[in-house]
Amino acid sequence: MIGSIVNHPLFGRGRVRELRNAAREAVVRFDNGIRTVVPASMLSVLEQSASAVAFQPPALPIAQPREETPPTPERLQQIEARHTIEALRYGVVPSKRIRELSVGLDRETESLHRAFEEVERNGGDVRVVLGEYGAGKSHFFELAESLALERNFLVTLTSLDVREVPPNRPQRIYHALMRSLRYPDSQEVGTLSPLLDRIVSQPKVFAPLVEKLQGTLFATVLYNYSLMRSAAGEGKERLLDWIAGEKMIIKTVRDVLPARGKEFPLRALSMTTTSADQYCYLLNGWGWLATQVGYAGLVVLIDESEHYSLLNVRSRERADNFFKAMIYTAMASHPDCRLSEADLEHQRREHPFRLADKSHLLLMFAVTPSANTFDYRRWLSEEQILPLEGNLSAAALDELMARLYVLHRQAYSYDLSDRYLEASHGLLECLENGLINLRQTIRLATEIFDLCYAYPDFSAEQAVAELRRSLLGEG
Repeated sequence: MIGSIVNHPLFGRGRVRELRNAAREAVVRFDNGIRTVVPASMLSVLEQSASAVAFQPPALPIAQPREETPPTPERLQQIEARHTIEALRYGVVPSKRIRELSVGLDRETESLHRAFEEVERNGGDVRVVLGEYGAGKSHFFELAESLALERNFLVTLTSLDVREVPPNRPQRIYHALMRSLRYPDSQEVGTLSPLLDRIVSQPKVFAPLVEKLQGTLFATVLYNYSLMRSAAGEGKERLLDWIAGEKMIIKTVRDVLPARGKEFPLRALSMTTTSADQYCYLLNGWGWLATQVGYAGLVVLIDESEHYSLLNVRSRERADNFFKAMIYTAMASHPDCRLSEADLEHQRREHPFRLADKSHLLLMFAVTPSANTFDYRRWLSEEQILPLEGNLSAAALDELMARLYVLHRQAYSYDLSDRYLEASHGLLECLENGLINLRQTIRLATEIFDLCYAYPDFSAEQAVAELRRSLLGEG
């Protein structure tokens, strides 16, 4: 634009001498003798300069789309290994690697398999996982979930929390459980649709069940779901949300159901702390219904039960009632069950704690010994209590370190000597002295491997020496 003849609405005709401020302003010498700076947007070009006409910007190359090549199986394994290492840096074991990185749990796993067999044989069982913070309770729950799905159980898991899922609120616990429901043969999570679809799609199963369950909430759900299964709209979702324990105005559900009446009752699910009977009844029913279409039953996993200790006296009584009711629901079909309905507080006497005599329900909940929890030992045998010591034997820790080391090498494609495994000796010493827990052991091992990989001059021996200085006070 420099040298071009321009026109300004106030100053008239002139020639551009200079451009400023990223060409937003121009220095113009006007024919009337005025030389000043004006906004370039106010100028209209009457005649371009020869240099501006001659200049043609170079043609930009046309970007060619990059040819995407699918990653090789080796590359996919490396990516997955890196994702695993990222999780291990926080002490979390991804569910896909839960079995690979589970060591020293043979006794607990055998007890869990006996519980599965007891559910299939006698209709229910209970396991209490006992362990301090960081002892591996959540890890064992992940392992239990994987094993249960493999044995064709429906699985549901929740972690208690004083604010969101308190131990004395049966409705919130039930809702959290339903929103985590998983199936051994479906990728859907947190919905009853796969179970209901499987029932409705088998007429020889569906018709007798609806007739047998008339007058119950289960008949209402099954029959209305069968009518709305292929229909568009929100009706089916409202039905599923209601039976999953979602907070809803019951009229909004009634308005969309095609079948209502005495045979298909529709009542609001209770939100009170005394409603353990209603939610045990529902869990019992879903476990029993699952067995009618080929599943082994329902596994209920409740983690972080130590939040019980944060409740006041009245709330603890309600939590006591819920946990006792759950134990009774799972164990009632056993001849040696130590609980009866007389020991439990009812809210509604229109139905018992169980739909069927056999629950086909495995209940497993976590307890921290140092926390003030309810007296579960009164109702359970020693075989049903699984203490997690949080310690590993030298052989088990060596095995864990070896697996972590192989995973780390796979993630970062290096091949150095196995001297990294020497880190297990220092970690074992700290673990046995109670200075670190199992979760911290995994994190420290991963960090040591990171340091040894990033700094070739840094050795596992140095890492062990630093651990001893910082945690054991050794020079």
